[in-house]
Amino acid sequence: MNSKSVHWVNHLAALGLVVGVAAAGSAQTVGGQAYSTYVNTPLGSSAQSPLAVLPAASGTDGAEADAAGGALSVAGALSSDFLNSITSGEIGAAEAGAQSTSSAASVNILNGLITADEVVANVVSSASQGGAFSNADGSTFTNLAIAGVGSLAGAQPVAPNTNISLPGVGYVVLNEQIPSGDGVSSSGLTVNMIHVYLQSLVGGVLNPLTGQIIGGTLQTTGEIIVGSATSSVAS
Repeated sequence: MNSKSVHWVNHLAALGLVVGVAAAGSAQTVGGQAYSTYVNTPLGSSAQSPLAVLPAASGTDGAEADAAGGALSVAGALSSDFLNSITSGEIGAAEAGAQSTSSAASVNILNGLITADEVVANVVSSASQGGAFSNADGSTFTNLAIAGVGSLAGAQPVAPNTNISLPGVGYVVLNEQIPSGDGVSSSGLTVNMIHVYLQSLVGGVLNPLTGQIIGGTLQTTGEIIVGSATSSVAS
């Protein structure tokens, strides 16, 4: 096992990923999936790292799935390595829950526009008679930099759904969190740690005097995702 593998295993231990999980006698299903990287460019280039999908869990034994890849590279869009994903869930007599984690290292997006030494996405969903909840505690960036500026790479966590414009490219959402469920009998959460929305101007008229395009609308024509994890519970 190489040093990066040990590092990732330590991450999982620190996050308590050996799940004896949380949640409800009334909860009948748990779900989860995780992947490290995904690319879909306007030029038609598409790639995704191995996907871990939680199989059906029943009883106290629970279920688990993992997936790993050495590297993923799409020219001009993304390069990364040490791609690992794991998801697990369990249904018990009084509680049930699920947890998903993905990890990517040496992340380089759009020829250095966004870089990070490591990106970890972690989500937990659980439910009990007291209600249902999900959180993304343990999701982290290491040495995150955007356009060469590492102001978001410090010890403070990046706020959920932090939106940053990328002129000429589109925009990026950091720590993107998409909740689901009613918080009573069901709960779910998807976290995409880096989600780049690639945009192109569609329509508009060229001004022959200035060379500028007048009108038109920006439309999302592709996306790049690093660090995606989803978990859910429902009765």
